Amino acid sequence: MHGFPPSIGAGAINALKIAKYLASYGNRILVMSPGVFSKVSSETKVSIKKQLENTDIEVKYSSRFMKIPLNLIFSHWENTLKFLLKLKSKFNPDLILSQYQAFHFASVVGARISKILNIPHVSRSHDIFFPTDAFSLPLKLFYSSIYTRIYRSISSCDIFYVTTSEMKDYYLNFKKLKSINFKIHHNGIDNNDFYPNKQDDLKEKYGANEIILFVGQISRDNDIGYVINVLPEILKRKKDTHFLIIGSGPHENNLKNLIKKQNLEKQVHFLGIKPHKSIPYYVNNSDIGIGRITYENIWRYMIPVKCLEYMACGKPFITAPLSLDLIKNNDVGLVLKRNFTDKDLIDGFIELIEDAQLRRKMGENGIRKINNKFRWEDLMTKFNNEISQSLL
Repeated sequence: MHGFPPSIGAGAINALKIAKYLASYGNRILVMSPGVFSKVSSETKVSIKKQLENTDIEVKYSSRFMKIPLNLIFSHWENTLKFLLKLKSKFNPDLILSQYQAFHFASVVGARISKILNIPHVSRSHDIFFPTDAFSLPLKLFYSSIYTRIYRSISSCDIFYVTTSEMKDYYLNFKKLKSINFKIHHNGIDNNDFYPNKQDDLKEKYGANEIILFVGQISRDNDIGYVINVLPEILKRKKDTHFLIIGSGPHENNLKNLIKKQNLEKQVHFLGIKPHKSIPYYVNNSDIGIGRITYENIWRYMIPVKCLEYMACGKPFITAPLSLDLIKNNDVGLVLKRNFTDKDLIDGFIELIEDAQLRRKMGENGIRKINNKFRWEDLMTKFNNEISQSLL
């Protein structure tokens, strides 16, 4: 796996759920992960340790190479060596499962181990195989240099799972991948963790009529600076609207400076990193979620976990285009047009703030769609059955 808790983010959240469900079906799981490469609170570490107790899941992290350039690639190979040494005495796998991200080499390592051991290899693609036209020349050269290995690792898979229909179509456009056994395995949500539970604690605390919430990494990919820039115009019409931000990331200081520059410290509440188990509290205290605000082609292949969490709690969200498997015809939220303007963003927020009935309808649609398509229990039962019947 590329990421596994206590690392944070959608990939790590999904990896833990997949491992726990597979263990609950009677499988013994050994997780090999590069380790923690972002800020993690001690509370999060303790929470993950408790979640892994009394499960048949053993986790091994590499760390020696995590502080040097290309650390993720080297760390995956370090784990490979450790894994092969461990085989001699303690572990004899029947199948290799890699959670794939194109530039992190997890699938390359999985392909190599499966070939050495002559056992099936299943890969699950959390991200797409990034198109080089989205990057600068140095990044294009770097990604191009590893494409050959990525192609080979995909081609070696007995089953290659993707998270959206668009992602499957994208991969099938490559001639070298036409014969691969692609299956769709959506990102999911656990109804035991996320469900509607209306709360007004934070509205009382901040004196808010409506609360907008963002959960996720504070980066260029999720550039919520767009929201901060238009928030003064929104507040002119809806002065008692407050904005909560949960997360951290490389653009955190820039965002805080922008909030200060716009004199929004009383309306914008920067809450930092929160343990994942506490996120339902904040979602249920909010009225509108934020998905992805920047437009890039790659996001139309995606199902962000944050959006599933909003939906499971009956909350609509506003976003740039995402996978149609998740949101279509503004059924569970409001989708901005491709080249949206500040006015589009302002009008979208005002519409959702003013129209409680619309929010309620979208929220109900979201809950219904979660129950029909995105429950981890259903997704993982099918996933386990497919692997067991086809490969083991």
